[in-house]
Amino acid sequence: MTDDRNKPMGGLTWEESAAVLETNAQQGDARAQRLLAMRYLRGRGVPKDVTIAVDWMQLAAQQHFAKAQRGLGELYESGLGVVLDAAIASHWYRLAALQGDPVASDHLQRLAQAHTSPEGDSQSTQQGLP
Repeated sequence: MTDDRNKPMGGLTWEESAAVLETNAQQGDARAQRLLAMRYLRGRGVPKDVTIAVDWMQLAAQQHFAKAQRGLGELYESGLGVVLDAAIASHWYRLAALQGDPVASDHLQRLAQAHTSPEGDSQSTQQGLP
């Protein structure tokens, strides 16, 4: 028998915990907004819906929640649910890095290196970028 309980959320099912997160997210809780976004990205306790995930991640990021800023950067870097845009990804990574998010710092450094390396320069040229 599989355990469909969500241990980090006090033993609630994924669906029950998603409902709790949604209530908190609607009340402006940035942490809940980010967690709910992750649920929609993965389809855990809610139907998988990248558009809704992006909306929740955006709300949390706009509240200066570093993990959400990094998450939004990752979405823009991958083009998942948004237009692929390294400049916007860098913007969100930078904001998260300024708050001390080490993963965002790593992502920002990697993106910067990709755009200054010979390979990155040739990709930029092919895409019509300076």
